[in-house]
Amino acid sequence: MEEIEIKKETMSSLEIAEVTGKRHSDVMRAIRNMESSWTKICGRKFALTSQLVNMPNGGKRGEPCFELNKTECLYIATKFNDEARAKLVLRWEQLEKEKRNNGLSVPKSFSQALYLAAQQQEQIERLQITNNEQTKQINDLTNTVTDLQSKTDYLNVILSSKSTVTITQIAQDYGMSAKKMNISLYDIGIQHKVSDQWILYSKYLDKGYVTSSTIDIKRNDGTIFTKLNTRWTQKGRLFLYQTLKKKGVLPLIEK
Repeated sequence: MEEIEIKKETMSSLEIAEVTGKRHSDVMRAIRNMESSWTKICGRKFALTSQLVNMPNGGKRGEPCFELNKTECLYIATKFNDEARAKLVLRWEQLEKEKRNNGLSVPKSFSQALYLAAQQQEQIERLQITNNEQTKQINDLTNTVTDLQSKTDYLNVILSSKSTVTITQIAQDYGMSAKKMNISLYDIGIQHKVSDQWILYSKYLDKGYVTSSTIDIKRNDGTIFTKLNTRWTQKGRLFLYQTLKKKGVLPLIEK
């Protein structure tokens, strides 16, 4: 799985299907077939819920699924073949290891490091309120990220930057100049230039990919003019990585 999981106590049938390489309908059928015997033993049914899944047309729909704890999950796995059962056991081992790391796993690739950086940014944004206890959580989270920086070069590449980065910093990941990177993003329809500032097209404006800062610049004659400067969030940096990778453009660290 590409995404890095935050600590969890259950696994959905959708994830079970993904981990084992089975069709979700087959996993659902196996769970339903084993529910009656489980209910007799434990006195409870498996938890039925739903999750949003992506549609081919770009939309989302609710997909019925079961949410199982580890014991229930491994009980269902007794009906799988050896390979699928082993994959599920190893997945739970990974989740428990991440839980011991406060929900953070050390990324194994540049892509996973980007995901982790984006997730950390979103967590910090959700926690930024005045409540003292939640402020402590932010500090603990930041300390955890700092500890993990020493464990992998890829993580250092992503998390050593501030919460926002310039296009020049992103361009350096790809061995490009800022000018060439901006033109590349223009060519693939991500941004356009307005009054000497690169602006995202409207369909990207509400995604949280960029922020704007104001810079005062002093002319030779002493007058001051104001210039807007676009900075990319870690979420935006991840978006660029995913988009450019589809175009065959990879960062230097992956070449």
